[in-house]
Amino acid sequence: MEDKTVNLLKKTFSEYYKRNKSRISEPSRFTEREFGYWPFNGFMQRHMAVVKFSTFIDELILNAPKGVYASCSYYDDPSLPMEEKGWNGGDLAFDIDCDDLELKCKREHDRWICRDCKKIGIGLRPKACTKCKENKIIVLNWSCVMCLDAAKEELIKLNDILMDDFGINKKEISIFFSGNKGYHLTVESSVYEKLDKHERREIVNYVLAKELDLKYMGFDKKTSFNDLISRLPQSNEPGWRGRLIEFFENYEDSSLKNFNKTEKVAKIYNSKTIKFNSLFEEGIKNVRSTIDPLVTSDTSRIFRLPNSLHEKSGLCKTLCNSIDSFDPYTQSVVLDDELIKININFCPKFTLKGISYGPYKSQTLQLPKYAAIYLMSNKLAQVA
Repeated sequence: MEDKTVNLLKKTFSEYYKRNKSRISEPSRFTEREFGYWPFNGFMQRHMAVVKFSTFIDELILNAPKGVYASCSYYDDPSLPMEEKGWNGGDLAFDIDCDDLELKCKREHDRWICRDCKKIGIGLRPKACTKCKENKIIVLNWSCVMCLDAAKEELIKLNDILMDDFGINKKEISIFFSGNKGYHLTVESSVYEKLDKHERREIVNYVLAKELDLKYMGFDKKTSFNDLISRLPQSNEPGWRGRLIEFFENYEDSSLKNFNKTEKVAKIYNSKTIKFNSLFEEGIKNVRSTIDPLVTSDTSRIFRLPNSLHEKSGLCKTLCNSIDSFDPYTQSVVLDDELIKININFCPKFTLKGISYGPYKSQTLQLPKYAAIYLMSNKLAQVA
């Protein structure tokens, strides 16, 4: 990245923190958390203890980092090396990223670039460049409204699982747009804060509906059709049994139109034309929440600080008070609309603040600062 582009990014980030001191609210128990930040030029700075939060914000204004973080865990001394900190528990944290969701739209807006011949291709990364046959390929994992809508659906499922199956109070749950490609959900509860890595991994496996057994659901080939009907759970039953039965009840096939809901599920299981095992796997994917399994079980991870800027978008990590109505491409746009002249290499179409931009290729344009920073943060443009 060119120096003048980096300098503009640093200046923009510094001005944001200077103008929004009061917006960057201190996390609960912040003196027990590890803080860190990532400079535009340099390595991640970790193991920072914060005694006075306003002093930490002043440091952000001075250093203008591209990423700001705080730990989910609480420590005796956050400034010490990890093995000496003295772990005292932590928030239960979840991460949902649209890149993990295998979405069809990615085939339309993702790009790959060959480092050797500079060819730009659309869709998923090939094994080798289709022009020069070299394999030195850079991937641009773009995101669109459909991507983040899909991530929101996974988030809603996660929230329901935590409240319905674990009995977690809504007041203990905080939901954030990450500032780029997904959502963070954290639980601050004395019931869960002392869970170790293994116990947190068990929660991950539950949320991902790992190793669900057909017999647990009541399915058994040795059972007659009528006995199977009596064994199957009801769709209003709590947990995975109820969710999966509801999925089967909503499955549509012309051969099932004359059966009631319970008979329909049993008929699907005994059908010679419907591949039940494949449908069962589809059902699991439909009702589970696709979270990043590594994040929740990692008690040493640091999370992006709420209301800080994301280095890959210039958008803000934003609290979602109403997830159903939350619009990440409007409510997380916090930079102003001062016009910035930039040289754009290329970019797919994108929308910010209700305004559509692009697609662009090899163009010099003046764009509002929030849109220009968005492209420069994605390394798709430079200051003209």
